[in-house]
Amino acid sequence: MDKIAWVLLPLVVVVGVLAVLAWRGRLPPRHTLNVWFSLLLMLYLLGTAGLGIFWVANQHLPVFDWHYLFGYATVLLLCVHLAFNLRIVVQHFRRRRREPGVPRAVVAGVVPGVLPGRRPAISALGLLGAGAALGGAFWLGLRHGRTELRIEAGSATGSASRHDTALALIEQFHEFSAHSRLGVFRRAPGTDWGDPPAPFKTYPGRPRVALPAAWRREADATASDGQALATLLWMVAGVSEQRGPIAFRTSPSSGALFSTELYLHAMSLDGIAPGLWHYDARGHGLESLPGAAPTIAQTITQTIAPPPGARAAIIATAVFRRSGHKYRDRSYRYVLADLGHALENLRVVAQALGLAVRFEAAFDDAPWSHALALDAAEEGVLMLAWLLPGDAQATALTEAPREAHPRWTLPLPQDGAPLGVTDAVHRATSLRSAPDDAQSKPTSVSAAVSPMASRHSVLLPQAPMAPFDVLATLATRRSQRRYRRDAMSLPALAALLAAMVAPVPVLSGAVRIHLVAHAVTGLAAGAWRYESATQRLHAHGEPIADRDVPALRRRSRAAGLDQDTIGDAAVVVVLAIDRAAFAADPAGPARGYRHAFLEVGRVGERLYLAAPTLGLGVCAVGAFYDDEAAALVGVDPAKEWVLHFASVGPV
Repeated sequence: MDKIAWVLLPLVVVVGVLAVLAWRGRLPPRHTLNVWFSLLLMLYLLGTAGLGIFWVANQHLPVFDWHYLFGYATVLLLCVHLAFNLRIVVQHFRRRRREPGVPRAVVAGVVPGVLPGRRPAISALGLLGAGAALGGAFWLGLRHGRTELRIEAGSATGSASRHDTALALIEQFHEFSAHSRLGVFRRAPGTDWGDPPAPFKTYPGRPRVALPAAWRREADATASDGQALATLLWMVAGVSEQRGPIAFRTSPSSGALFSTELYLHAMSLDGIAPGLWHYDARGHGLESLPGAAPTIAQTITQTIAPPPGARAAIIATAVFRRSGHKYRDRSYRYVLADLGHALENLRVVAQALGLAVRFEAAFDDAPWSHALALDAAEEGVLMLAWLLPGDAQATALTEAPREAHPRWTLPLPQDGAPLGVTDAVHRATSLRSAPDDAQSKPTSVSAAVSPMASRHSVLLPQAPMAPFDVLATLATRRSQRRYRRDAMSLPALAALLAAMVAPVPVLSGAVRIHLVAHAVTGLAAGAWRYESATQRLHAHGEPIADRDVPALRRRSRAAGLDQDTIGDAAVVVVLAIDRAAFAADPAGPARGYRHAFLEVGRVGERLYLAAPTLGLGVCAVGAFYDDEAAALVGVDPAKEWVLHFASVGPV
């Protein structure tokens, strides 16, 4: 909204002045109005051309930016200008013979810089000024285009230096992909993302297994493997609603772009032949991938052994360009958070169906990428999950990690990758099996949560969630962007927070929960941090007085890229990660960054699942100004990074 206000400000001022003059009976003559709107037209034309040249020099045309807004205003002014000069145009074409020279009155009306009885000096100066402005825009665009993050492969050889290199790249990437109000002018993306790829991936001509219709009842011990698998896959990535050109899925996705793809390595499923399969979300079926099943199994198990009783592996990938054509170099953040939401759905649906899921924290994605015939730079393998019998237990962080492979190393970034920093950060968060002498040994850093110190704290009431039908909730889940202005109750907030932390973390213990309370009965407005161990909220600073709540809403909306869903919410949940905690990940700090983002998505999805039971709506938001978000909840960026917003309110 702030962009629209600034772009339209000159038009609003002129229209306002004309309205006042008309009200006072002193409206200028037609010729004067013609000159005014000619000047406005020149202003907007220069703005449009300057911004266009700026972005062209930068080799980057944004999806929605000032360039387009100026363009719309220019079209409007062209219509007004043509209306004023239509008679002159008609008269010009009606003349049988064109007289030598053009009447000065006509020139004065069309080109405001040339006045009757004067030389066209003003027009020449105007042309020189316009040329200087456009040249300056071109120079600034070229300079801006050289500010993208440069990735160098380097020559790190030891495990410690590789971890240092990976952590340094993660820190670079996170800072580079951070939004700020001046960021669009300070740096440019370094990747040409091209046109958006197809929203669905298919394998035409391959053998196919049609899956039964999605099963929306609770667990049934008599259900076939095919029926349970159909429910599981549909509840994680299936199409739940077609609205215009957008096929909405059961798991939320930033911008409804749905970069996640699911593959299945069937091992012992009744009715599903062993081997690799792709889940066709649009057609709700499995497509067989080429390759001999024994060879695939042998290749994969060279780097990782399936847990006892594993019946299948689910491999989750991300097609980076689906998000990249909109979110550019921030895309890796979005695909990880989106996948985290899907992984939590996988866990809760498997549990509802009497199955269990174990997420594999440390695995080599190269054999899986090779077996699936993927271009790892375009579609990256992000998570491996084992499908187990219901009596198996998922590995938690508090348990000893299972030794999937005794040695790991980190692949270094490569120069010249098509997706630039996205490819580099994905490589940095990946692992490769390696000989014993290349073992990765990240520095051990304490991941313990420090007790909060605050002048104001609130003990939350005991408010357990009422039982609800997980499958029915997922089948009808939707992001809610509009809320009533009613206040939430404190017990409802307590129930939501308890639900978000109820299962133990299985990928990362680095997630920290903050919130901005706009309208919660029994809780002062302001920024709070949630301490799950004591079930308390600790205030950041002094509580906000009721008269200052509108200003707090404006600050929240501004930090959330001026999105109304943030400012209108009763509560804004802000998820952050502790930098020391993710750096202490046993698989290394870079892999810890991936795990922390996935865990943030899982925590956010539990918010989605719990809210409808309480009559609340949720909308996850990954776009925000990082610096303003940190200041909003009192986070020190040297210690914590804000990763995710979620607006919550009555619907």
